This record gives sequence, structure tokens and C-alpha cells, in this order.
Amino acid sequence: MTDDEVHSAVVRWLKSVTGKTVIKAYQSAKRPAGQYITVNLTGFYELHEHAQEVVYTGDDEVAATPVIEVEWRFSTHAYGPQPTAILRPVISARKLAQVTEPLMPGLVLHDVSQIRHVPEFVNNAWEPRAQMDINLRGLVKDGHVIDVIEQTTFVHERF
Repeated sequence: MTDDEVHSAVVRWLKSVTGKTVIKAYQSAKRPAGQYITVNLTGFYELHEHAQEVVYTGDDEVAATPVIEVEWRFSTHAYGPQPTAILRPVISARKLAQVTEPLMPGLVLHDVSQIRHVPEFVNNAWEPRAQMDINLRGLVKDGHVIDVIEQTTFVHERF
């Protein structure tokens, strides 16, 4: 899965769990009216020093694809009245495998943080905000060409 595919999967899943409008952070559009959530991919990291396996493919070009378990980290922000209540369903959804199934098998919801109430001063007024981290685990399979095998034809000459 690409980072964008993972990001989109989190947006869809949060919408299904909260019933609110959910968007990717830093889009070039006006913010939605009413309550909404933004999702920001803050990064990902490798969980183990070594790959789980390396898959080799190809004939003329040999590609190696290490299978690496990683964790994607997302910062979610809720906007609107009672923003902590907007994110609260995520806490209970994490406890139910049936609710996290839409993320599977490619992604596993690993951890959610506490919900933080973080009001923001905008246009000379305080606006309610809440923030929560969501961590998902999955496998990354990025292949690389490691060898090019040139085909040589041997001709047997008769004398």
C-alpha cells in the first residue's frame, strides 16, 4: 500500500466510525461547515531491524522486494462544538474487531492515544478543538532491481 492509500483508508474508516465529515489535512479548499475531522499523516517507521522476508522475481531483471512491517502515525483533529465527543467513538471502536475489519487485512489498528482538548485562538476568538493520534501497522513491499542479466547466445562453429 502506498502512504496515500493508507491515508485514504483512515479517512474512510473514521467517517464510518464517527459519522462526521473527515478530510485529509492541508487540502486547498474551504473548511467544511459544522463538525468535521482532519487526518494528518505525520510519518511512519520500520518496526524491526530486518525484513520479514525478501521476495525475488524476474528473469532478465532480478528484483528484490523486502517485506517490512511498518507503523503509520496519524494525527487527527476534531473541529466544532464538543470536539472531544466527536473523537470518542474511536476509543470504543478500537476494542471491537468487527469495527476495525474494514482496515484489514492490509492494515491493523495498533494504538489510539488519549483525546486531548486543545482549543485554538482563531480570528480573535477561541475555537474548540480536540486531537488524537492513531497508529496503524501494515506491510510495505517496495521492490528494487538488483541485477540485470544479459542474454548471450553461444554459436558453435564447425571447422
